[in-house]
Amino acid sequence: MSKKSNEPTTNYGIVKVTAFWGIIISGIAGIITFIIQCLIRWNVIGSAGAVMGRVIGVMNLIANIALFVSVFLAAYAHSKSKTKVFRALFWVFSVLAFLGILGINLLSIF
Repeated sequence: MSKKSNEPTTNYGIVKVTAFWGIIISGIAGIITFIIQCLIRWNVIGSAGAVMGRVIGVMNLIANIALFVSVFLAAYAHSKSKTKVFRALFWVFSVLAFLGILGINLLSIF
């Protein structure tokens, strides 16, 4: 089936895929974080608490980046049909949000 020239293009398929995998990756990172925190609380890995804290920080970073990518793609698809000012705001706040994710999580790792 060929696409007609007057049909709008959409990124809805990629948004659905990234949203799905963002949730899966975030869920896996959450499960790993939960297990590590339980092991620390039960003193199973009490002596490696600092290292496990870094692992938890990395898991949070991975989860946040996975969710950011899916939200970013949905917002990008929405902003493509907006004015230049709206698109500029999208890019400015996307960069600020990504830097915030990296900064907050990197501080918790080290």
